[in-house]
Amino acid sequence: MIFTLKPHDETTIQPLLLELFKTDILFLTYREIDGINHDSWLIVKSEITQFVSENNIKLIIIDSTGDPCLLDNRMGGYCPSYLDMHSDLKKICKSIIISEDFSYYYKPVEDIFYFPLGLWLPSIRGFHKYYEFQDTVYDTDLEKTHPLMCLNRNLVWHRIYMLMLMYNKSWIDKVDFSFILPMGNRLENKHVISKYITEEEKQVIRLIPTPIFLDYERDIPIWNIATDCTGGATSVNGIAYTRNAINLVTETSLTDGTVLTEKTAKAIMAYQIPILVTNLGANQFLEDIGIDMFSDYVPWQTWDQIKDHKERMQKIVDFVDTIMQDTDAIMKKHKELHPRLIKNKELFHSDEFSNLLIKQLG
Repeated sequence: MIFTLKPHDETTIQPLLLELFKTDILFLTYREIDGINHDSWLIVKSEITQFVSENNIKLIIIDSTGDPCLLDNRMGGYCPSYLDMHSDLKKICKSIIISEDFSYYYKPVEDIFYFPLGLWLPSIRGFHKYYEFQDTVYDTDLEKTHPLMCLNRNLVWHRIYMLMLMYNKSWIDKVDFSFILPMGNRLENKHVISKYITEEEKQVIRLIPTPIFLDYERDIPIWNIATDCTGGATSVNGIAYTRNAINLVTETSLTDGTVLTEKTAKAIMAYQIPILVTNLGANQFLEDIGIDMFSDYVPWQTWDQIKDHKERMQKIVDFVDTIMQDTDAIMKKHKELHPRLIKNKELFHSDEFSNLLIKQLG
């Protein structure tokens, strides 16, 4: 049986965990432990200790999937990290952490299990099994008519920086490019934005009008545009995915934890050539688990390990700049790659791939 300290609206991966571990589990998520300070952790730990004893719990699972998460992040010393909490909890009973950080795929650590929820759910066509009100469409047309898409919502720093790099390019009007939230005072955030974006860069960004909508979204109220993974944005039968050959994916995180989400998965499902703006080594990881990242066309090997994030993004935009000089060539290349794009999607939805993703849990 799965127990939680607080009621959960979503079952998320609980059925899978119960099937794999076959024991009574206390399932902890960010609802119980994210952002608590050292004093409040003592209270929660005491509550967990009592709960485990009263319910004869055999296993505690800390679930850090679903969002980027740095397991060693102590919030400047204000909070215990997930690793600190795990160290305490394993003194109570058997405890593990489930993480989407693919470094654990390569170097497993005792009691830390790699599980890419953001890839696994779409791979098994399973959003409706784990989230309410889901009617996800996992298939779309192979034939494309437009060269490139790049969708952006949350105002994370690397998307703002990519906006600056791309906005004044001569080809931007040929791209399905969206940036649907207004910038507002986001640039004034000194704790995050100013850490990565200089004052000179901010001056350039302030001249860019936001929000930016796709051509077919301009007359739609913003609240009716599906953007949230759990709110209808998991399908690939929308216009942008149906018509674009390349998906320039600005993933959820670049610096705040390692995670590959449905954003990357949708490019694979939609028969698109993916170009990823994401964590170090992500392209190589995807190739290592069998996904074709088209290195003979997209030179991701030249930037995949560049530690300077701005330099890495600049190289990506430079490549996009090169290929967008001839959009007909992009469409021709996509057609040439049809057999590989089909194979990618077939593998992604296969039992073989699903079993690989849950291998460490099993």
